[in-house]
Amino acid sequence: MNGYVWHPTPEFTEHGNIAAFCRAHGIDGGYRALQARSAADPAWFWERAAVDIGIVWHTPPTRVCDDTAGIAATRWFPGGHTNLVDSCLHRHLRQGRGLAPVLRWEREDGTKGVLTYEEVAARSAQVAGGLRALGVVVGDRVAGYLPPGPEAFVLLFACARIGAVLVPLFSGFGAEAVAVRLADADARVLVTAEATTRHGRRHDMRSVARAALRKTTCVTHLVVAREDSGPSSGPFEGGDHDARSEAGRPEAGRPGTLAQRGPEAGRPGAAARVGPEAGRSSAAAHVGAEAVRPGAPARASTPSPAGGAPRGEPGVAQGPATISWQRLVEAEPVDTVSLPADAPFLLLHTSGTTGRPKGAIHTHGGFPVQVGSETRYNLDLRPHDVAFWVTDPGWIMFPLVAVGASLAGASVVAYEGAIDQPDATRLWRLLDDHEVTVFGSSPSLSRMLMAREQEQPAAPTRLRLLASTGEPWTEEAWRWYFADLGGTRCPVINICGGTEVGGSLLASAPTLPQSPCGFSGPCLGVDAVIEDDQGRQPPEGQAGELVVRQAWPGMTQGLWRAGERFTRTYFGRRPGRWSHGDLVSRSGEEWFVHGRLDDVIKVAGKRLGPAEVEDAAVGDPAVAEVAAVGVPHPVKGEALWCFAVPAAGRLLGAREAERIRARVADALGPAFRPSRVVAVPELPRTRNGKVMRRLIRSLVTGEAPGDVSTLVNPAGLDAIRAALKDQ
Repeated sequence: MNGYVWHPTPEFTEHGNIAAFCRAHGIDGGYRALQARSAADPAWFWERAAVDIGIVWHTPPTRVCDDTAGIAATRWFPGGHTNLVDSCLHRHLRQGRGLAPVLRWEREDGTKGVLTYEEVAARSAQVAGGLRALGVVVGDRVAGYLPPGPEAFVLLFACARIGAVLVPLFSGFGAEAVAVRLADADARVLVTAEATTRHGRRHDMRSVARAALRKTTCVTHLVVAREDSGPSSGPFEGGDHDARSEAGRPEAGRPGTLAQRGPEAGRPGAAARVGPEAGRSSAAAHVGAEAVRPGAPARASTPSPAGGAPRGEPGVAQGPATISWQRLVEAEPVDTVSLPADAPFLLLHTSGTTGRPKGAIHTHGGFPVQVGSETRYNLDLRPHDVAFWVTDPGWIMFPLVAVGASLAGASVVAYEGAIDQPDATRLWRLLDDHEVTVFGSSPSLSRMLMAREQEQPAAPTRLRLLASTGEPWTEEAWRWYFADLGGTRCPVINICGGTEVGGSLLASAPTLPQSPCGFSGPCLGVDAVIEDDQGRQPPEGQAGELVVRQAWPGMTQGLWRAGERFTRTYFGRRPGRWSHGDLVSRSGEEWFVHGRLDDVIKVAGKRLGPAEVEDAAVGDPAVAEVAAVGVPHPVKGEALWCFAVPAAGRLLGAREAERIRARVADALGPAFRPSRVVAVPELPRTRNGKVMRRLIRSLVTGEAPGDVSTLVNPAGLDAIRAALKDQ
């Protein structure tokens, strides 16, 4: 560790966003000095960052944060009113950048298009009008079960515009997983696509959505985007700006002014106020059995208990009405509502090891400030950048990049399909064709592409920064990413956080040198430390838990309808401090993530993270990837088992298994020699790349597996179960 392989260039140290912020606020010492100042005084940093990011306040906050009720109940920007649509879209229209692209999209079949800031602003106003015509008002939940693409992007801003709460659902979910999340959120509308395609295979999303709706009664309308329609017909697919009427422009003909703050504050797209208490006046108020919507417009009609046609229409069948996405697109546009800073914007579920999925709540004030900071300072996004993150609308990275990049005035790429279809060169073509400058993925994607080296073109020339999240790196995969994809000239910005974090707690900085797999440390404005089981800071090189001592703007404002679970999960073990559950260590000035505490292996009282074992094992030429787990042992407490996927064209027999055990023992010491190496065809993982080690362990122990709905390859569990019997 700390063998630096990349050193920052003047592009970042002199001309980047971090350097500009430090100069503006008299910070000598660069990123580390800024991080120390921001962690010691978060209010100082976040007040200035919000201005620098371009947050538009309709009414300025009375203070930056109120933590008088403790970290778990901290309120950000109390008294402030805003709507993230004004900061992300309308601000750029006022600056004359309406014709700049904000979304570049492509599908597996080669269909593609470009949408400008003006087009997304206009179309989100129309879709918002369509939702309102369905009876959606402030605080109602609207679920999006969509593949990456223009509908998912527009829906995000349409919901935000009218104060509806977006509930993103992974496009690969089955009916049961969709139904559970719809019921938990008490969603009023479900928006889906007719179908999506992956590896040339059609996935019928409409049928899955209908099956899910038979399991729940809360949804009143199902909205379906046609498979072959693109975002819609006509000018929405790009071009033809002159054909737009002034009625479709979010700022046309709207008199009046609102309170302003910061250099970018101005008339915020004529935001229509819904009253100072709309959307609830405190974060805690959003976590309850029902969202209260004072000040919201009255519903046009009252839906039936079964979610069918409005009451008073006899003879109409019960059940959700189905309408087309095009009907929303053709609706009359509506104004942007002004909301309290702590009004919910996003209800995003994350899986737990047991029990139902957890719904994390993110707000119009805290979420854009948090992700705006990360994309502006850690990813150094600028107006002419094109950012592409391999993700799904159901995961945190989609709204993070959509909101963060649009705040920066940059452009986002959304790709629907398999990244290696028809072969691994597809990724390189996407990067070149869309002129991508900032690319993010998971370490598992790198490991997959490494195994197909014969298909790889030269490193794309326009990339200036790489990023990653999802799971810890192995050094071999990191070096491949850095050299083969980034051409050794791009920094690799690791970020570590999660759905509940609303972004990241740890990140790399492009103004600091990098060694493989490392992080620069906590994000700006985040007061994070490493603690052992007794709450002490462990010695350098020794792992402990990642703990945060003060709230940050992106921290979930609670778990939906589960206040006690929220307190117990994140503050139960360390009262007054956020326990994140990641195993982390420090070496010099860099931080390293070793996996989740849930995955920690303890052999005879000695603790290590699975990434260390996996890093040693994947050096064997017969191994493509490995998952290390601890299995109960009567003497050692736990025994170390390795589940290994063979490299292409290789076999993993008894001789290879013994060689792998020897490699791990040589690297980590004889105490950590694996007790067993099991060859498996694939590892269970989520679409965003996380290997679900707990599920592998449950197959060995016979324990209940908990929530498996986020798996992209559930059949892989059966293959592992068979391998355990046969080997």
